[in-house]
Amino acid sequence: MRDLILRKRVVASLLVVAIVVAVMAKSDIISWQGVWNSLQKIGIQNFLLALCMALAQYVCIALRFVILLARESITPFQVARIFTNGQLFNHLFPARAGDLYKVVALKNQSSDSNFSTAHVVSALILERAISTLVLIVLIVVLADWSKIRIADLTFVDRSRQLQVGLLVIGLAALALYFAQKKYPRLRAWLLELKRGFRVILDLRRFFLVVCMSVAMWTLEVLSMKFVAAPLNIDLSLGQGLFVLLLLNAGIAVPITLGNIGTYEAALVLGLGLWGIGTNDGIAIAMSHHFLQIASLVLLAGMFNGINMVRSKPQFLV
Repeated sequence: MRDLILRKRVVASLLVVAIVVAVMAKSDIISWQGVWNSLQKIGIQNFLLALCMALAQYVCIALRFVILLARESITPFQVARIFTNGQLFNHLFPARAGDLYKVVALKNQSSDSNFSTAHVVSALILERAISTLVLIVLIVVLADWSKIRIADLTFVDRSRQLQVGLLVIGLAALALYFAQKKYPRLRAWLLELKRGFRVILDLRRFFLVVCMSVAMWTLEVLSMKFVAAPLNIDLSLGQGLFVLLLLNAGIAVPITLGNIGTYEAALVLGLGLWGIGTNDGIAIAMSHHFLQIASLVLLAGMFNGINMVRSKPQFLV
């Protein structure tokens, strides 16, 4: 059954990509020669600089998770290695397979028989929630909405945005409150997560995770900025953060293997809202996607290589 589902997922992925390519090939607004020219303009030097930013970005992400699991019976190195492997799996496979790998691998790595996977799940939720919250706050503070290119669209002022955000959060919390009242299993699961939050999170950790999140988002925008600079595109921090928000929303529900097609489409849409042409947008999106996967492959390879060397038995001569 699992093999059948995987084959169907692969076929569906290929069909989605084929349809996207066919539509784009027939479109007058896309010139593949123009895309190729844009990719050539980026150059190897900017690719390497962007790759360095992406590597630093994923080091920050791994350290953020290490901070959240610092009290567990697993070494920081193993936490960073397992988390990086999981991030790579999330990029390559659908259904957040990497998150399941993180929970199982960390459980197996722990020397404590009482190790609770609820702590890992709580840490994953906290890591994602704080990261998203930091991204939204940074966008609200830094994005200049007057430069966005959507006809007849206006944005409310920042105080109104905050009010709407708080209202949405309040409604979601209210819905969750009544749902857990109705479903005992949901209530028990939420209580377990709450216990995990209390064990994991304190003020110092929260501050460190927020700092790592700010650094991580900034580094990812810088990676994109290095790719865009040779195309005479000055992507500001606020603009890049908004593009990343659309990207994360676009790939929240995986449709294709490796998010091929949907990843690029979300980035091109976000870049287009800031007036960046489609050909340049596709070149930036393809480069960014490649760099994200390449940096994870390099980092995971380094971690796993060190782990293999350390795990080999040492023989005395």
